[in-house]
Amino acid sequence: MIRKTLGFLLKAWGALSLLALLLGAGALLTAGWWLRVDDELKPADALVLLGGDPRRAVHAADLYLRGLAPVIYTCRPMNESQEPLVSLGMPSEPEEVRTMQALSLKGVPPEAVRLYGQDLLSTVDEGEHLAQLFGPEVKTVLVVTSPHHSRRAKLILQRLLPGREIILSTPPYERFERKWWTHQTSARHVIIECAKFLYYFAGTPFRASGAVKTE
Repeated sequence: MIRKTLGFLLKAWGALSLLALLLGAGALLTAGWWLRVDDELKPADALVLLGGDPRRAVHAADLYLRGLAPVIYTCRPMNESQEPLVSLGMPSEPEEVRTMQALSLKGVPPEAVRLYGQDLLSTVDEGEHLAQLFGPEVKTVLVVTSPHHSRRAKLILQRLLPGREIILSTPPYERFERKWWTHQTSARHVIIECAKFLYYFAGTPFRASGAVKTE
């Protein structure tokens, strides 16, 4: 009886392991489809430009200039040390400085931009800080981020900003292939983003020192 029970449990475990493997392989193979989110655009109470790539500022500025939001929120992210280059006399500007420059060159007035946080490390970090900043008047939030990051960003912000509508928009000039294995940059983004998904659901998100948790 015990031997039969153990045999059944081992077979069940093997079947479940195989199913998990197949599901994981399927999710990875189709990541070029499900990672990207581009919602239908409509006016919002605030536009959030997520950190990570200053090029996103160009798309955020375009949306602002179309009148889709009255203000742009962008964070001060963690910046890696550039000391070896600085010692050679090369300039080293924080990401938020380049972001502000891009917004200004596109015609966004300084008073329409809100910087928040310091050395923020993750989307969770940004969402928790935004939850502290937004008042009840902010009901709809338009979020700009890269295509490969948009699905995870929406899941995180929906959880951290409950009761608010989160609208995702990605820059049209950032290449992200659905057949990601045919494009080196897309392949790198998919592998890293899938790993971040697993870490987000199974681990502890990175946070800046002194960050305020909302849960």
